[in-house]
Amino acid sequence: MNPRLDIASWPARLGVQAGDTVQLMADLTRMAWHARRAGQRIDPAALLDAFLQAVGPQGTVVVPTFTFQLADGAAFDVRNTPSISGALAHAALAHPAFWRTGHPLHSFAVAGAGAEELVQSKEPSSFGPASPFAFLQQRSATLIAIDLPLDDALTFVHYVEEREGVPYRRLRRMRFRYTDVTGNTSERSFTLYAKRPGHHMAFGGIRPALERAGALISGEIDGSLYLCVPLAAAYPVIAADIHQNAARGIHRFTWRWWLRDLVKPLLRRLGVKRDAL
Repeated sequence: MNPRLDIASWPARLGVQAGDTVQLMADLTRMAWHARRAGQRIDPAALLDAFLQAVGPQGTVVVPTFTFQLADGAAFDVRNTPSISGALAHAALAHPAFWRTGHPLHSFAVAGAGAEELVQSKEPSSFGPASPFAFLQQRSATLIAIDLPLDDALTFVHYVEEREGVPYRRLRRMRFRYTDVTGNTSERSFTLYAKRPGHHMAFGGIRPALERAGALISGEIDGSLYLCVPLAAAYPVIAADIHQNAARGIHRFTWRWWLRDLVKPLLRRLGVKRDAL
């Protein structure tokens, strides 16, 4: 027998309480597969509603609605540019309780206390001091990721990288044809703390340290795997890896990747499709 998914009970079973701030992520494809085996269907809005009810009016739920694939000079409309963060992101953008923050590469759908502050922020950097990532640290938020690997879930690492000034990233200025929530379109400049060639993220090395510090709890809930990461506790663990371990727990470098990263833009300009790279 496959366990039934009691989604309404998940927040409490994962330790969520009234007033909490939660960054929620999920691979709904895997969840839907588990649900079908249990004779159920997954409603993304029900998952969102369960967490909204759990945190209450003094709490906050944020869902990544990233569009980091956009190139310099691309158009971004905060009202309707689709996210590449999956079905939960699409559900949050369609949910009446959620607003979308404004960065064209790393936006979030946000509901609850602090939502207006985040939506009105003019922070130019994806991971800057007035970004949603800073808000998550300040509010001692918990990342809850369901059926997602740590490498895909812990985007918060990049905020720590920018704060701590890692040598393998640099601020890259990008311009967009930006349409705001009122429908006004203008040229706007933003920044991304972009990786240098040859550097790629891999969080497996830092996982044991996070677990030892109580900054990563994992388990299973109704057939789905979950990760819970208290981000305020995770910050010093990540920072220590950056300064004491040359960031080996969170990233890797190879000359093969370096060559590939240099060649990719040239091949794209020559019309070679991404699938061939």
